[in-house]
Amino acid sequence: MRTLPDVEYEMQRLVSEAQKQDIFLRLIGGLAVKVHCPHANHRALERERPDIDFVAGKADSRRLRDFLPAMGYAPNKTFNTLNGDRRQLYYDEARGRQIDVFIGDFEMCHKLPMADRLAVEPLTVPLAELFLSKAQIVELNHKDVLDLLALLLDHQIGNRDQETINVQIIADLCAKDWGLHTTVSMAFEKLQKIMTDGNVELDQAQTLVAGRRLATIRQAMEAAPKTLAWKMRAKVGTRVRWYEEVEEVQR
Repeated sequence: MRTLPDVEYEMQRLVSEAQKQDIFLRLIGGLAVKVHCPHANHRALERERPDIDFVAGKADSRRLRDFLPAMGYAPNKTFNTLNGDRRQLYYDEARGRQIDVFIGDFEMCHKLPMADRLAVEPLTVPLAELFLSKAQIVELNHKDVLDLLALLLDHQIGNRDQETINVQIIADLCAKDWGLHTTVSMAFEKLQKIMTDGNVELDQAQTLVAGRRLATIRQAMEAAPKTLAWKMRAKVGTRVRWYEEVEEVQR
């Protein structure tokens, strides 16, 4: 089957075809941010989003091995053989497009459980998890900063989903994992500094909105009761590495 040149139409095609075959695919990454955020097209926040990242249900890992090649994508056979129960890679060689599929949970610098909440949104992972998937990156790059700011500008912070960043989900996950809490806090500090220094061209009103919403999430994280494991790990602190090192996968 031939792929589509427009990455957004192609993503929608894949989700629709997967649904017909009872395969659970939900979009994550920069393209998911664009789906939810009008500000992703703002001149200060716009960026390229050439690839497609998904989270799939745990029960679908084997079925993806037939589904995505039938949709026009060549598998990274070595990577998928070694990691296929957690993550799979596929390529549209003609268009230079990559598909990255995380199985059940999103695992990069930190592990974010997602399997039980994949049904919240019809096309993407929930906004709280989408926000965390960016904020959990230890070495935030410019693209990640732009995506986080777009999410903050376009969504209220609250204790629900439905186009709202569910702060309770973020606070609960960070209260169970000191490492995640630490990395997210570092990301917030970097975001605030970037806005304060004017390194992203937002106007004063936009900067105030993003800063206020960032502070709301931070307050909820600090107020959430921490587990005993969290408190014990906090005593060790950053003397021991608290995150997984992530390497780019070569084709």
